[in-house]
Amino acid sequence: MVKSFTMATTPMPVVALKNVAKRAGLSLATVSYALRQSPKIPVETRERVAAAARELGYRPNPRVASLMAHIRGAQSPAPRERLAFVWVHTNRAEARQNSFLRRVFAGARERAGQMGFALEEFWTCDPGMTDQRLEQILRARGIVGVVLSPVTNAEATVTLKWDWRHFSPAVIGNVTWTPELHHAGHHHYLAMRLVLSELAKIDCKRPAAVIEATVHERNKHAYVAAFWAHFPQPVSARSLVRVVSRDDTADVGPWLRAVRPDALVVSHADLLDLPGLGKMAKELRIPRVTLYWSKETPRGIGGIDQRQDRVAGHAVDLVVAQLNANETGAPDLPRMMLFPGRWVPPALRLGKKRST
Repeated sequence: MVKSFTMATTPMPVVALKNVAKRAGLSLATVSYALRQSPKIPVETRERVAAAARELGYRPNPRVASLMAHIRGAQSPAPRERLAFVWVHTNRAEARQNSFLRRVFAGARERAGQMGFALEEFWTCDPGMTDQRLEQILRARGIVGVVLSPVTNAEATVTLKWDWRHFSPAVIGNVTWTPELHHAGHHHYLAMRLVLSELAKIDCKRPAAVIEATVHERNKHAYVAAFWAHFPQPVSARSLVRVVSRDDTADVGPWLRAVRPDALVVSHADLLDLPGLGKMAKELRIPRVTLYWSKETPRGIGGIDQRQDRVAGHAVDLVVAQLNANETGAPDLPRMMLFPGRWVPPALRLGKKRST
């Protein structure tokens, strides 16, 4: 006869909000607002409440926090708690004119509204602005939740000289930060794997890929790694992918003619405008695919719609989760939420040229 045993456990004592209020010598309402980092409560009081909560081991009930977020989202448009959307190394004109950045901000704003928060924009590149000055502005306004924009320049690592202990931050995109923060970004590796899989379904088993050098570095070689690992003919994989700089593409056309691919994958569609590349792709009459597809992509070119608006919304989720858990500062174990995007089919290869 087999006996079953159960391990006795001692339940952790539940620390209620009233216990924190008693320890801090404040009302329940004040403590509740302070733990949500409300700007209605002075910074000193918020820090006093946070200290009391830490001493007692207080943890918010996640279901209650979720309910309150739903209630805030359903309320009439009264003044709401604000999150900061910080445009990192991006000026106002670029943020307004760049279609990619507009989609990113629209997605973050929509998700913030659904969660019951207002989203206010700030720019690190404003005239006279410094990292320290921007930090002071956010703290003076009582803003704790911070969504950090993608960085569109060639930076491989980004740093803001802030005291992160005062903020609950999350980054849109995969660029490395110092210190490292929570991220919501595109899953470049899975995107390339998806491209190869979908091309194989339309009988393209020998595609070539051209990846811009800055993209290659920023995604930590993920596109090339996936191309090598999931190419239908592994022996040929290395000869069919090129990493190029925009100012050094002279030999790409001859290379493409020599390898004779049955499809062409590029990191961005505008690479097809570079000398030799786009012309050769048209001459070969093969499907063309971009790893960053958008509604502005020329007709007939397929690829991966990264859905950066949804990615930005997930970055907002990361910020709100920290606020609900009273977490601030650079995390010791950053969360990395990555999403592969969706496939947009290209036009199939054209017929052969007619002889004249």
